[in-house]
Formats: sequence, structure tokens, C-alpha cells
Amino acid sequence: MSAATAGLLVEETDLLGYFRDRVLEAATRQRSGVSDGAQLYLAQLLTEVGHDEDAPSARSDETLAELHVKASLAPPGEAVTLLKRLGDWSLLLTGFFREHLERRRLSREYCARMGGGAYHRLGRMFPGDDTLAPVFGELSERYHACSEVIAEVRDEAATRSDADVLRLYEEWLRTGSPRVAERLKELGVVPGRPGTGAS
Repeated sequence: MSAATAGLLVEETDLLGYFRDRVLEAATRQRSGVSDGAQLYLAQLLTEVGHDEDAPSARSDETLAELHVKASLAPPGEAVTLLKRLGDWSLLLTGFFREHLERRRLSREYCARMGGGAYHRLGRMFPGDDTLAPVFGELSERYHACSEVIAEVRDEAATRSDADVLRLYEEWLRTGSPRVAERLKELGVVPGRPGTGAS
């Protein structure tokens, strides 16, 4: 593992261990096919959100388009940092901070194009690295699956109040997500569209 890889894929912290377990459980339940390397990356990303005030979630003043332009104009070393930030922030928006995404009126498809594209470019910047290139390639190609894994981890970690259940139900009405429908069933709510007779 190169020094660059070691800096991006850290393996030992208590919070990281917690998120690794949650990501593995979510990926297994969803039969997502997300590899061990990508699962570790997702767990580390969630750990950064839990630990670091400067995690991507705190950069809400920077738009995805601005990050994209900065990364396109930056020299290679800086471009790596900016592309990683763009990919990570997009993935967190579509997986962990979906309400924020909706408030900004950004589509999940737009975020997937921006984030998936950033990860694709990152993968091509590490051609000789047999750890990073495949992980970034997978994050690009299986962006939606990775986003759904993060969303399930978020849902599992949330305290279940009536408001949380209502939020999940509203998300299911908007998206029709099978993952959200399954989560609602686990909470005792059988999702049904108004007028269908389901309750």
C-alpha cells in the first residue's frame, strides 16, 4: 500500500470499526455487491463526518459545480484533493444528507453524475495503485449502490421517532425506493400510495 493509499484508506479507529460493521451489514442486506475496498472507503467517509468539522458536510457553501471547475483547473496534486471532495460530498448528499439535497433542489442524478465523474477521474489518476484505482472505479460505476448503503447506515443510526418514520414514508412516496420500503416494513409500516388500499 502506497503512502497516498494509506492516507486515504485508514483502517483503525473505534468509530471506523463501528461504521465498518454497519456498512457491511447494510451492503449484505441489500445484496449490493459493493467490494470490501469500497465498503472500507464508505466507512472511512462516515467516520470523517463523525470526527471532523471539516468533513465534506461542513463545506455546504461550496457548490458541486464550483468544485468541479476548481478541480478541472487545478494542478494534479490539488486536483486529487478537489476531486475527492467533490465525489465524497456528492455521495454524502445522496446517501446521508438527503434532506439537504432536497432543500437545495438538487437532483440525485445530477449529484451522481458529478460524484461518479469525480471518482472516475480519480481512478485514472492512480493507474499503478492496485488499491485506489479499483476503489475509485467502483465508486464511480456503482455510485447508486454505494449511496443506498450509506442511506441505510444513516437510517439504522437514527433514533426512531414518529417524525423519523414520517420522513422515511415521505421519502418512499417521492422515490419508490425498495430499500426505504423494506425499512418501513421493519418499523411496522406497510408502505402504500394514497388510494391503493394499503396502510
